[in-house]
Amino acid sequence: MIETLTEKILEETNLIDIIDLMNLKTEYLKLHQSNKEIFDSFRCAAAIQQGMLPQQRHFERLFTEYFVLYHPQHIISGDFYWIGVKEETVFFSVSDCTGHGIGGAMLSVLGISFLNYIVYGKKHDSLVSILEELDKKWIETFNMYADKDKDNNWMELSLCSFNTRTRVLKFSGARSKVIIINDEGEYVLEGERYPIGGWQLEANRNFNETEMVLPPNSMIYLSSDGYKDQLGGPKGKTMKEKRMREYISELYYLPVNVQKAFLNMALNEWKGDNTQTDDVCVLGIRL
Repeated sequence: MIETLTEKILEETNLIDIIDLMNLKTEYLKLHQSNKEIFDSFRCAAAIQQGMLPQQRHFERLFTEYFVLYHPQHIISGDFYWIGVKEETVFFSVSDCTGHGIGGAMLSVLGISFLNYIVYGKKHDSLVSILEELDKKWIETFNMYADKDKDNNWMELSLCSFNTRTRVLKFSGARSKVIIINDEGEYVLEGERYPIGGWQLEANRNFNETEMVLPPNSMIYLSSDGYKDQLGGPKGKTMKEKRMREYISELYYLPVNVQKAFLNMALNEWKGDNTQTDDVCVLGIRL
């Protein structure tokens, strides 16, 4: 009697274990399929975003030497780079939108679209007027979220133009800067302290333009903050702009592919086993 009862309990227990395993497998398969669909969507979005960014042929029509170091944190990026041309003037920009991943990527697409519209569809004769129009369009887009409890979307941006005949470089920036290095020295051009968008009052926004004549063989670097803010090193701290500037000060005379390879290697060595902190975008152009 006892043996029969024991066997029955064991059978029922085994049956419960089997049912639990089957349910667990079913839930695992659902989760696996859900994750696959999410990552498929990410990869599709990444392909679209890459298609909107300037391609190699676009760069090669405008610049003899350049490099782009571009590492999204999560497949798609809130950083973007942009180039354009009108007559004898070439334009180039690096931007860092709020956040990363899906939200940041959607903002980056908005930024690219606005730049194309303003530069090619409007008659603006200065970088200041381009940034003012960009800021206006950005604020109008998110005006429905004037409630400060909502997300505060903005964009940090470096915008440059270079006249290929006069060799005059112009720069205007929104919470950003550019670094220029040539045989005459190193220069840092700084933009305004506020970004494009955000909740600052439009009346307080006054963008300015800096210009300088570049000697031949000058290198100019535009970057989001993802490179210098990467956590790592022996103490797990951010790399900081100083270290990044030391790198490029030693590299600027080298071929651009060597510069890119070194900056990429230095970033990975600094990061070590840490996860990537943010989207990374560095654009270097020899003018």
